[in-house]
Amino acid sequence: MNRLVPASIAALTAALATSLCCGLAPAASLPPASPPAASPPRASPAVWPPREPIATVDRSKGEKLPPSVTARERSDGRWDVSFGLSLDRAASTVVVAGSFNGWSRDSSPMRRGADGVWTATVTIAPGTWDYKFVLDGAAWIPDPKNAESADDGQGGRNSRLRLGALANLDAQAAAGQAASRVGDGAIEGAALGHEPARTLFLQWDRAGGVSIRYRTLADDVEGVELLMPEQPARAMRPVLRTATFQFWEVAVPPFPRPIDYTFRVQDGALTVRDPEIYRLDAATDAAAKAVRTPEWAKRAVWYQIFPERFRNGRLANDQPGALPWTGDWHARTDAEQAKSADFYDTIYERRYGGDIEGIRQKLPYLRELGVNALYLTPIFQSPSLHRYDATSYIHVDEHLGTSGDYAAAEAKEDLLNPKTWTWTASDREFLAFLKEAKSMGFKVIIDGVFNHVGVLFPAYLDVMRNGKASRFADWFSVKSWDPVEIEGWAGFSAMPVFRKSEDGLASQEVVDHIFAITRRWMDPNGDGDPSDGVDGWRLDVPNEVPFGFWRKWRAHVKSINPDAYLVGEIWRRAEEWVDGTVFDAVMNYPFAETAIAWVANRTKRIGASELDRRLAELRLAYPAESTYVLQNLLDSHDTDRIASMVLNPDREYNAENRPQAGAREYVTTKPPPWAYEKVRLLALLQMTYVGAPMVWYGDEVGMWGASDPSNRKPMLWSDLEPYERPAENRVDGEQLAFYRDAIALRRGSPALLVGSFATILTDDVQQVWVFERTVDGERVLVALNAGEDEATVRLPVEGEWHEVFTTAPRAGDRRLDLEGHAASERLTKVTLPAIGGRVWRQRVP
Repeated sequence: MNRLVPASIAALTAALATSLCCGLAPAASLPPASPPAASPPRASPAVWPPREPIATVDRSKGEKLPPSVTARERSDGRWDVSFGLSLDRAASTVVVAGSFNGWSRDSSPMRRGADGVWTATVTIAPGTWDYKFVLDGAAWIPDPKNAESADDGQGGRNSRLRLGALANLDAQAAAGQAASRVGDGAIEGAALGHEPARTLFLQWDRAGGVSIRYRTLADDVEGVELLMPEQPARAMRPVLRTATFQFWEVAVPPFPRPIDYTFRVQDGALTVRDPEIYRLDAATDAAAKAVRTPEWAKRAVWYQIFPERFRNGRLANDQPGALPWTGDWHARTDAEQAKSADFYDTIYERRYGGDIEGIRQKLPYLRELGVNALYLTPIFQSPSLHRYDATSYIHVDEHLGTSGDYAAAEAKEDLLNPKTWTWTASDREFLAFLKEAKSMGFKVIIDGVFNHVGVLFPAYLDVMRNGKASRFADWFSVKSWDPVEIEGWAGFSAMPVFRKSEDGLASQEVVDHIFAITRRWMDPNGDGDPSDGVDGWRLDVPNEVPFGFWRKWRAHVKSINPDAYLVGEIWRRAEEWVDGTVFDAVMNYPFAETAIAWVANRTKRIGASELDRRLAELRLAYPAESTYVLQNLLDSHDTDRIASMVLNPDREYNAENRPQAGAREYVTTKPPPWAYEKVRLLALLQMTYVGAPMVWYGDEVGMWGASDPSNRKPMLWSDLEPYERPAENRVDGEQLAFYRDAIALRRGSPALLVGSFATILTDDVQQVWVFERTVDGERVLVALNAGEDEATVRLPVEGEWHEVFTTAPRAGDRRLDLEGHAASERLTKVTLPAIGGRVWRQRVP
């Protein structure tokens, strides 16, 4: 480690290593750092740039690479990294996939040498990166020669690679070897850094002001100041501490002309300056100004619908053999038993008949629930119940609309010529549904699956028939022409993938086709007014497609409807996907992981302060515009249901939750009442935190189940009761009432929708977290208790507050009081119910 001390200041200046590792190391349960004591601003130097001693960094980084990896640093600070893999089994293709390439199965193919070793060279920025090798597009294996690994969240391990000074600091901190102490007169120069291109370090607001952040080693320095010409030095406040680093922040108000800036760091008798001079220019910083998200999405409460299992509105379009909606999920039909003795061999072929008409019929239910934005999983023609294997992007599935209308339309259409495309009865039914939903105040987005299709997709069938002579021969990732073999997504041959280039989809015809169907569903009548089309897209496995395609596609979408909402299925922290050039938001799975680790876990439970730290890290990493529109979910069609997660604590999120895949310890019975209490606390957190909450259909009525297929049971409806097994399958009225109240709380409060966020208190002993949301005219205080016992806390807030929501029983079971009719309180000391919370409102001038 390169500890700067006064005697070493005369050393030669070296460039700082300013690249922050991709995933910050988890910290212990530490409270947020206290802000520094107020002090008068120090004067900036009379000359510019300042003449203070410049921080120096030892560039001998001492990389510790596994024997399978070699790396060479480039002049631009990035690294050319060569991976090697020796296999003891046959493989047709091998790819290195990792956090450095979005875990893409296509971006970094390896080649097999004469010695039998597979190799690939990838250019990677400094930092800490996880990776695996992908064999034949399906088998994911860690590097057998890399001893360092990390949990992959799926019950396995990722190999870990560290490049550069910061990554080594991170490794030393993880091993307890970091030597830092505030006030010792020494500063770790390698940790100092500012990366203005990243939102973690610099974020603009709409008025032209900017928040600037700087990084130091944790527990290493006494203070950091922002320096600008002819202005007093601005003291920066600590805003986030990780296991390795401390981040400091200061807000700069709007300014009329470009200005330079740098940083001064002080510890004990030592003061040094960052060696770089940076520049701010609000007028020309196009990248910063580009981060704009739809205003309506900041006020959205999302509801995710799996069409085949939501409501059967029309029996006439059911597929043959559709099962009764209220039947016993566990009971097997004669046909199923004849086909296989294994329940899971046949369950995926079941149909229950959910359709567009069923969703339309239940729009009043959804409006009463309080949600105002609907996300529909795939609706296009497909042979499966989930429809992620599209037969066509051009038409809505006939079994969601009018049975039998697809074949005739497809027979006379040309995939490459949108002028030949027609509108089926199913298509028109969906457009009519859109019109009605929008008239009731709903926004509607649909799933875009643009990485792969199904085996009935006309272009795929043509390639399989005609091989290299097919007019679609360049559409797919072909593994062999004799016989024709096409790569399938995740190794599933039923989902052939489109061929990729380094910067997108390899075939321009595929790009043109996707652009055409995008316009078709966003502006169906082609009049330039998108009000009759979908309001946006959720993008499936977008990390499988290189960024170049998404940037062009985003521009296309926004040209049709600037107010369209784009959200990607990314499971990790994903700031590169919401930088204003790709998506508006991502599905916020890290939020779910963190919230569940606090509320549901037992032996692996995190404290309230660690919850606060992890969520703060997410807020700082994303542009504020994106933070407000992130889909804050608890579960989805890809996970076990939240009630069952609570019943099965201490697992990695979405791991060990498939009994059919060996998770024999997973409890699959209906959760007890205490589990639903925890679900309600999680829902209250969802509805009061920053970002747009999303409810997976059925959570609000108490549905439960392990991961697919049990998370996709038919929706419970009170008008269809009694169901078979009525003790298990019935609408939970208490749960439904709670969701209605919690959603009404959110939608009735501007502060909860778009207000700022500030932590007020974390109490790890009682497991209490208190935060404040503020907007002009309103301040809302939220106090949540994840502990098993009632908690009493003193809140450092002033003035009188009106309670507007509580999970504690009240007279007449009145939980929600948006007008705050109860007597006002001075919140010097409050009691919180166990596994519950209270919410207060204060009107401000």
